[in-house]
Parts: sequence; C-alpha cells; structure tokens
Amino acid sequence: MGTPTDINARRYYRVAFQRFEDGSLMLDKLGRAKAAIYLTGYASECTMKALLLAVTATSQKEQMLHSFRGAIAHDLVWLRGRLRVAGVSPPALVAKEMAYVASWSVDLRYEPGPGDREDAQRFIASTRMVLEWADKRI
Repeated sequence: MGTPTDINARRYYRVAFQRFEDGSLMLDKLGRAKAAIYLTGYASECTMKALLLAVTATSQKEQMLHSFRGAIAHDLVWLRGRLRVAGVSPPALVAKEMAYVASWSVDLRYEPGPGDREDAQRFIASTRMVLEWADKRI
C-alpha cells in the first residue's frame, strides 16, 4: 500500500480507506445496505481525489484542491474525466467498475429504506477494485 507524499493527497487517501471500512462494516455488522453504499461511495470519491492530487504538478495542486469544492466535486463521472485529462487511464476492467460506482450520489442520504444487500455487496466489490488499482498508482 503506497502512501502519497503530498499532505492533501495523503488525507484523501486515508479517508478513502476509512470510509471503505466504515461502509463494509455498516453492511456486515448492521445490514444497512443503503448506508454502506453511501459511505463506500465516499471511498471512491476520495480515492480519485487522492490520485488526482498525487499526479498533479506542485504548481497546480492548489487549483486542483479548489476544484474539489461544491457539488461537482462529489460527481464521480466528473472526477473520472479529470483523471483522464491528467493522463490517468485505468485498465478496461477497472474502468468498467469505475463506471459502475459512478452511479453513486451524495443524494443517497435522502433516500429512505434499508437498500438491497446484493447491490451493496456489488458496490463494495467494485469500489474495492478501484481502491486497489489506485493504490498501485499512488
């Protein structure tokens, strides 16, 4: 497991793994599928942000951090596009899983109900693949 040298990339990186663990535990211990997806979605978001910061030139890091503000910063499709612009392209299998997790939205916090356990397991597995791939890139 690599650890980014940039302090902000390192912060996002650590939070990504914490939220992944939080989401996994939420499903395993409490059976709360929707909450598990919600938390695990932040793991995907933070992983992409950590990777973006890790590949961004020092002179551009402040601008990149600033771009992480606002609603757009939670949009995983937007983050994937930023990675592409930065020259970071995942292999086809990881790109497929990134596309799957891109269905995530912070708006899940407003959806009542427990959610579907199988959906959460699939989402967590996809997120794990994205985290593992990004971990090798950092």
